[in-house]
Parts: sequence; structure tokens; C-alpha cells
Amino acid sequence: MTRVMVVEWEALKEVRYEVLWPHLKSAEDARIDIDESEGAIHLAGMMGEAVVGVASLFLQKCDRFSGLFEGEKVYRLRAMGVLGHVRGNGVGEAIINEAVNILKEEDVKVIWCDAREVAWGFYERCGFSFVADKEGVECGAYAVPNIGMHKMMYRRL
Repeated sequence: MTRVMVVEWEALKEVRYEVLWPHLKSAEDARIDIDESEGAIHLAGMMGEAVVGVASLFLQKCDRFSGLFEGEKVYRLRAMGVLGHVRGNGVGEAIINEAVNILKEEDVKVIWCDAREVAWGFYERCGFSFVADKEGVECGAYAVPNIGMHKMMYRRL
């Protein structure tokens, strides 16, 4: 059974390093420059006492597509990952559900992320959509150095 807890960002660095950023020198480098920013929320998916899934939420507008979500309170989902040996057991879904619950309480209207290609299906199952232009054409994928192809996705709350 997975439980999700709000934690300090440091509790997430081992899973971030193993799952998301193994190209870094160590888990000590698995830090985001805005981890301690105002409004930051860090979530740990727990099995027993072990952190097996992670995600961070930041009060951050999207500047990739100007005008998107204009005038709405938005949060960005970053550094979400689940250890390989527990994937498929609902850890990621539990983290997303807790994130949505927390953000709804804060009157957030949209959660968005830069989703890795391997996670597109997961995010779609969790209610996220790909960003599209005004004509409804899905925006293209883009490469993130050392990590791979991404697309911007979002979910209205």
C-alpha cells in the first residue's frame, strides 16, 4: 500500500538520481534550482519507510508557449519518478492524486509538466493532455539534453 507524504526536497534526491538523472555525479547533485522556492511542494510515495516515488510542484507559469493559461493559477510538476521495481503498483497515480488534492485546496486551476516520452501514456491515464495550438494541432516534441524527448502536457483541476 502506497502512502504519499509532503516532505523536504532532500528526501527525494536518491530516487531523483536513480530514476531521472543517473548522468549526474551523485544523488547530492539531484537538486532543482527552485527546490526551496516559495510555494514549492515535494511529495514522496512511500512503501513502508522507503521512498519509492517522487514529484515536486512549483508555482511556475509556463513560458514555453506564451499566453497559455494566462490569468490562471498554475503549478508545474517536475522531477516525477518511481523506482523500477515498484512501477505498475499505483505509486505514480497516488502521487498525482495527492498533488491534485493539494493544488485544488490552493485554488490552482492547471497543473503542467514537461513529460518524458516514456511517461506520455502514464500522464494521459492520469487525465493530462498534450498542449495544442489554437487550431488544435498538438505541439511537437523537444529534446532535453542528457534526458531525451519531451512534450508539454497539462491537466485542468
